[in-house]
Amino acid sequence: MIAIVDNAIPYIKGVLEPYAEVVYVKGEDFATALEKAKGESVCLFIRTRTKCGRSLLEGHSVRFIASATIGKDHIDEDFCRAKSICVANAPGCNSSAVMQWVATAIAQTGLLPESRAERQKLTLGIIGAGNVGEKVARLAEKLGFKVLRNDPPKKLEQKNGLHLGIEYHSLEEVLNESDIVTLHTPLDKTTKGLAGKDFFSQMKKGAHLLNASRGGVVDDNALLESENIGLFLCDVWNNEPKISLNMLDRAALATPHIAGYSVEGKQNATDAVVRCFAEFANIDSLKDFSCKEKDEKHHLDLNENIKAQLKRFFPIEEMDNALRLHPENFEKLRREYIYRHEFDY
Repeated sequence: MIAIVDNAIPYIKGVLEPYAEVVYVKGEDFATALEKAKGESVCLFIRTRTKCGRSLLEGHSVRFIASATIGKDHIDEDFCRAKSICVANAPGCNSSAVMQWVATAIAQTGLLPESRAERQKLTLGIIGAGNVGEKVARLAEKLGFKVLRNDPPKKLEQKNGLHLGIEYHSLEEVLNESDIVTLHTPLDKTTKGLAGKDFFSQMKKGAHLLNASRGGVVDDNALLESENIGLFLCDVWNNEPKISLNMLDRAALATPHIAGYSVEGKQNATDAVVRCFAEFANIDSLKDFSCKEKDEKHHLDLNENIKAQLKRFFPIEEMDNALRLHPENFEKLRREYIYRHEFDY
């Protein structure tokens, strides 16, 4: 068995070698590596930059694909099912890191009032209350915001007794009432272009929008034409890494898809894909694999200067400045980003 591994997946080197022939490649070089491995049984360990569909996989004996990411929109799951290729990912792996990005972005752009009394006057709308969105919601509630969650699949699951005690609202209600709206949906056929003309027309006049989900959830042209939106804070973009300079100019805060790039998030992702591989290959010694050595998270004191603490934990303005100066270096900035530690509270 050959394991072809994206060389940007951290904490994985040396882990698979006792069980497979391991080849490390850049994200864009999987096609070449697969050609060299033709005729062999192959397992792929990828990130979002590797699109796994018919054009890459056809004609090769790929048996297992593990993506060290929350999402799977870069994998053609229908094709994989038809070819009996097992697909795994790492849901929720960097949810705390993305929550940190949201809190820090809001704080650094002046959207987080210093006093709890002022925060209690504001409503935060969560579009997609999954692993990330729910963590954003809980922190916001701790800070004093009124929180409105929109998540139709979760609402349906409540009929089966799940998510009890949580109220989910219609999209219209969330958009009409929220002062800040933050997107945390996966990208699929139901969410592509979700934040479009109708979406923006329903938003409260002057409300602010954050996107740390997927670039394709937002219709760029509709956002640029909307007169309803206040500040736009963005980490994910259409057509990455060749992002729209108009969208970059429109953003009050812009980062190169690094919201989830924390030490803990990367460790969680590697743990998840290695454990999935262990189940697939029936390797008992890896089924409880963990690359974590110790907990080095920061602690956010909600009774102290929150903005100053968040800035110290994550100097987000440095990435904003770097991207604006050299948007052509989007991929380089992302690749060379030094993982930060998350916080608890």
